[in-house]
Amino acid sequence: MFKNSFQRSLLFVIRFRWLFAAFLLIATIAGALSTAVNLRINNAVSIWFLDDNPDYQAYLAFQQERGSDEIIIAMLPVEEALGDSAIQLLEQLHQRIDSLPDVTATFSLANARYPVYSNRKIYYRPIYQSGRTAEQMNQLLEELPAIKTQLVTTRGKHIFFYVQLNPTDQIEDQRNQIVTAIEELIIGISPNARISGQPILNEAFNDTIYNESNFFAVATVVVILLLLLFLLPHWLYVPIALVAIAVPISMLMGLMTGLGYSLNLISMLIPTILMVYSVGDAVHVINIFHQHAQDHPFQNRQQQIVEALQKSLKPCFFTTLTTVIGYLALYFSPLPAFKVMGIFTFVGMLLAFVLVYIVTAIGFYWLKEVKLEARVRKINIPRIVTRINFWTSQRAPLIFTLAAIVAVGGIAAVSKLEVNTDSLHLLGDGKAKTDLHAIEAKIGGNARFQINIRKRDGGTFLNSDELDKLATFQQKIADHPQLATPVSIINFKTFLENRRSPLAVFNPVNLPSLLEAPSATANPFFSLFSDDFSEVSVAVNVKELKTKQLEALLVEIDRNFAQSFDPVGYELQVHGFLALFGQLNQFILQTQFRSFGLAFLVAFGILVYFIGDLKTAALALIPNLLPLFLTIIVMTIFGVALEAANAMLAPIMLGVAMDDTIHLMSKYRERRAAGQTVTAALDQSLHYTGGALFSTTIALVCGFLVVGMSGVISVSTFGLLCAFTVLAALIADVIVLPALLKKTL
Repeated sequence: MFKNSFQRSLLFVIRFRWLFAAFLLIATIAGALSTAVNLRINNAVSIWFLDDNPDYQAYLAFQQERGSDEIIIAMLPVEEALGDSAIQLLEQLHQRIDSLPDVTATFSLANARYPVYSNRKIYYRPIYQSGRTAEQMNQLLEELPAIKTQLVTTRGKHIFFYVQLNPTDQIEDQRNQIVTAIEELIIGISPNARISGQPILNEAFNDTIYNESNFFAVATVVVILLLLLFLLPHWLYVPIALVAIAVPISMLMGLMTGLGYSLNLISMLIPTILMVYSVGDAVHVINIFHQHAQDHPFQNRQQQIVEALQKSLKPCFFTTLTTVIGYLALYFSPLPAFKVMGIFTFVGMLLAFVLVYIVTAIGFYWLKEVKLEARVRKINIPRIVTRINFWTSQRAPLIFTLAAIVAVGGIAAVSKLEVNTDSLHLLGDGKAKTDLHAIEAKIGGNARFQINIRKRDGGTFLNSDELDKLATFQQKIADHPQLATPVSIINFKTFLENRRSPLAVFNPVNLPSLLEAPSATANPFFSLFSDDFSEVSVAVNVKELKTKQLEALLVEIDRNFAQSFDPVGYELQVHGFLALFGQLNQFILQTQFRSFGLAFLVAFGILVYFIGDLKTAALALIPNLLPLFLTIIVMTIFGVALEAANAMLAPIMLGVAMDDTIHLMSKYRERRAAGQTVTAALDQSLHYTGGALFSTTIALVCGFLVVGMSGVISVSTFGLLCAFTVLAALIADVIVLPALLKKTL
């Protein structure tokens, strides 16, 4: 019944081919226009965390209550940091940038203040005053070393200017415009300025994604065109294949951008991946049609089309199904970026599967007057297959030994596989990375942790014992090599104690009333305590670190806290983007386990249904796991970590590995049903499917190698790993699988 429905559908498409062609043309143009108009790049923190994630919500709440850590840092070259011309430069920046929307505060030497005790009150006065000499300013700054480091460089040849933006969720939609406007103002006033900070890096990630997407599009088209000329039986089939590839991509990208979804580090791979898989289906269908037309020259063209496409339907359907399951499994990841990647790749591949039959049916019909001679094979595939069949029959023990070594080695390597994302590997080389390193070298960090310590009973933190504990804790923070310039109330307490009597200034009786005014008179760039004094904060600069380093750093901070405070009476919270980013490892592991587990179960179920025998399906599954084991071994040997960009590797590659299995097992079942022995059926099946298996593998490997040419280390690594795994999957399916079935069935 399904066969008849498929045939009727093809005849309907051929009959109304002009109508279908017009619809596809309109849909393709509409998709391209939608992409051109609506395409956005978004690599914000929200793509990594679900809205209901408690850590993400706590991060947003912290920004609302205690100040955003969306801070832009500019390092400006000057002749003399404490000179009038440098201050005038800073004042000009304050005047221009403070008036911009979405800017909460700016901070520099021009508006930095220091505390003064007078008449039982603390007042904040500017460090820079027109009548104050450079020597006097330097003396003040020397008494506030952590503040000085963040305002001027040691040799006084650079000054720093900070821009604090509104909280993350308030600026994400306009981040590009906001950051661009600020950058243009800073560069316009100080052309040689170096600019960094999380908002700048975020936009640099976006620029990288945009440039990489354009590179992938051009490079993939060139590679695909060359592949088609090599893999197709005649150059006249090339336009048909190109249309079959271009139409679903344009429609999918139009749908994606039209619904308001943006490209990010993960989803930018969708067009390239879809192109690569579309090539495989198009080549497979076209080769089957060409062979069928050569074998049945006296059939009319409609009959040739229907019978040829009917032959390709079942294996193509099941290979598409196993592949899309690998992507759909990503939808169950806890990371929104992977969810988007999973659902749209799933939709795109289903769309490509349907459209390849519509496009090829119309294209083959329009080729009815053209006599297509068979091309000369550039590779002697039958000879290669004959050699493989000999190996799988005569060298089975050796094959089993090697497969067992790979399996055992892969299982052992899993425990040694490192989970670690390096944020700098997500960023291409360029000014943003150079400026980042230059600024980190001067101030010890590019981002900010805000470490909050709260009394659980809600009591005041402002007494001598509490402040002594805080001072001890802050010193531990200052001694850590990955943290720099901690600032808290202790800095100002020490400054005042060096100038006034400690008992007169910081005692339990005077302190609360003394500190009532700072929020109105001090710069809001530093939030040192809560309104009720039950919570104090330490702001500290942090370098761009790998997630594993961030995890260890957070553990170290917690350990230092426990050594300085009694955790029963006090609560520690570490806020900031990098603190949130440090939790990415656990989400990557969840993605691997959930997505791979689901993909494994569903793919095995499909394999059992397709083959119709549980034992054979279980045996056929073994070679599909070997490529993953081999890839894990390679990753372990070369120190390649499991990170954000390649966290989807296992479920995707499992689906890809099963494609070759299904193509081979489809023909094997037919031969067995015809009464052939297991060995004869496998040998002839590989002869029949060998060309398609090698062709699709070449297409996939070349496509992923394009991704491997990326200038972004993480993306390049993902592409190279995928290319390696696809090649390993072919070897496992044409060597290990036949040897296994020949010796066990």
